[in-house]
Amino acid sequence: MSEWHFISENRIQHTCGYELILNSGSWSDPHDIRPCIPKNLALQPLEIVRKLREGLNFACSNLKENTL
Repeated sequence: MSEWHFISENRIQHTCGYELILNSGSWSDPHDIRPCIPKNLALQPLEIVRKLREGLNFACSNLKENTL
């Protein structure tokens, strides 16, 4: 089971609470992506980038299955 899931067509969430919001473009060709990190989640910069990459990979791989 994936640690990521779709909240909506343009929003995904990791089990730790980290979210990615696609503001423009598509998951395969994003133009504007905003991470949303809960205040109680302490991530180092490298971990933030890693989650961003993981989230994009998940969204691209699972978009057709999770289209609302």
